[in-house]
Amino acid sequence: MRNYLPIAAGALCLPALPFAMATLLGATIWNAGFLLTGYLLRGSGQDSFTVGLRIIVIVVALETVCMLALRYGPAWRRRIRLALG
Repeated sequence: MRNYLPIAAGALCLPALPFAMATLLGATIWNAGFLLTGYLLRGSGQDSFTVGLRIIVIVVALETVCMLALRYGPAWRRRIRLALG
């Protein structure tokens, strides 16, 4: 998605500096988890394939949860509010 955001930002005439700063911050946060995981696992003797597969599964699961929360979160909150009165 990050590859296509500049197109939308340009079409919406967003200011370049805030967009660039937000993109840099987002990329830093996204990559920090992977860098930290790699740093913590260095020299652990664990199989790289198994560790990589686990990381991929965790990332896909987190992305799925986030997308479901974005999609269904407002509806769930409305239902909870209606149920509680």
